[in-house]
Amino acid sequence: MDKALTQAYNNLQLKDFKTTSEEEQFQKIVDYLDHLVTYDFNKLLSILYRVDVSEDKAKMALANKKHSQTNGYILAKLLIEREAEKIKWRAHYRKK
Repeated sequence: MDKALTQAYNNLQLKDFKTTSEEEQFQKIVDYLDHLVTYDFNKLLSILYRVDVSEDKAKMALANKKHSQTNGYILAKLLIEREAEKIKWRAHYRKK
């Protein structure tokens, strides 16, 4: 998850990545995505499109979220999961 978290963080162009723990980094991503849900939904959609997070997958995950989870938390998990998939595929195709 470390590489995927770093990639997600870089894609969001957040600052001070190296000065915080993984938990703090994840929380910064969650907070940023929560902010975008409320104040700049078009930018959020642009980010999800650029990272290639499936719209259907995002809708389903948000519809099935637990009450204790924020939209930003759900979207951060999906974003990091997608980055991890891309890292895995790149490594796979480099070997060939």
